[in-house]
Order: sequence, then C-alpha cells, then structure tokens
Amino acid sequence: MIKKEYIPNILTILRIVLIPIFIFYMLSLNYLIALICFSMASITDWADGYFARKFDVVSSFGTFLDPLADKLLVLSAFYSFLQVDILVKSGTIHIWMVGIILFRDISITVLRVIMNSKGNIVLVTSKIAKLKTFSQIITIIWILSSLTFSEIWVEESESTLKQLLNISYSLVITTTFLTLYTGVHYYYSNGRKLIHVLSNR
Repeated sequence: MIKKEYIPNILTILRIVLIPIFIFYMLSLNYLIALICFSMASITDWADGYFARKFDVVSSFGTFLDPLADKLLVLSAFYSFLQVDILVKSGTIHIWMVGIILFRDISITVLRVIMNSKGNIVLVTSKIAKLKTFSQIITIIWILSSLTFSEIWVEESESTLKQLLNISYSLVITTTFLTLYTGVHYYYSNGRKLIHVLSNR
C-alpha cells in the first residue's frame, strides 16, 4: 500500500519517466502516441499538485523536482518540434522561439536552485506565470493534435493542416512572447534580492 504522502512525488517521477518515451515517439513520427504520452504527463502535473494540497504534503524533494519535471517536459516538446520537417518548413516554429523558451526556463530553474542552496530563499513569481505554463501546454497539445490529424488523414489533410499550422504559429508566437515577458518580469521583481545573494557567494 502506497503511503498517501508519497503520491505527489510518485506522480512527478512518472512525469519524468514519460519524457523519454514521448521524445522517442516524436522522433519516430508516431504523433498519436506522442500526444497520448504528453497528455498523460500533463495530467500528472495537475494531479501531483492536487494530491499535495489534499494531503497537505510539502517536501523539499517535491518542491525541487516538480517544477524541474515541468520544464523538462515542455522543453522536450519544443525541441522535438524542431526535428519535425513540416513544422520547420512551414515556419510554424523557429529555433529562436525555442531558444527564448529554453533560456528563460533553464536560467530561472538554475537561479531557484542557487537560492535554495543559500537558505531556501523565496523568489517572487509573477501571477501571469501560470498563464504562461497553461499557454505552453495548450500550444504543445494543439500542435501534437494537428500532427496526429496529418498522420491519420494523409490525403485529405493538406488544406486543413495548413489552417491548423497557421493557428499553431499564432499559439507558438504568443507563448514565446508570454514566456519572454514572464522571464523579464521575474528578473525585474527579484533583481535586488538576486544581486545581493549572488554578490555574497
């Protein structure tokens, strides 16, 4: 019998386990299975937070691993999209978009690790950061669904797929600039605290 306090961390670990499986099916061009894997991983993201609140469980392990798992999941998806010819050739996604998302998420994750090592210092997080995460997840699921459509209905999908990719581009560009904005806001809101802590390393 699994102790209830372990459930959030188990779900977080499951999300991490799903990431390489998701990447494998993406690179194998099996978009339907990739969509299922990503959707399952996204559900665990919601579920671990739900059970953590329900059982009032907070651990340093979960506090560190949960946001890291989220970043790895999102970044693995956007990186995989760069390997999909139809997305790159149609201009749906560009390396600079992925670069902005990657730099923002990795740099802030590293800073959080440094702050925790300095005494579990809490940094201010923008309220719009949750909207950024939601936007990233919706964008990825939409693109995966569009690719799944093209995979199943190959002959009939050309005009419809073009429309889906146009929407995908709009979602990606919105998500990119929303991610950039939350990153700038994060550094601005925590600037003094970061300078003080980092200058006393």
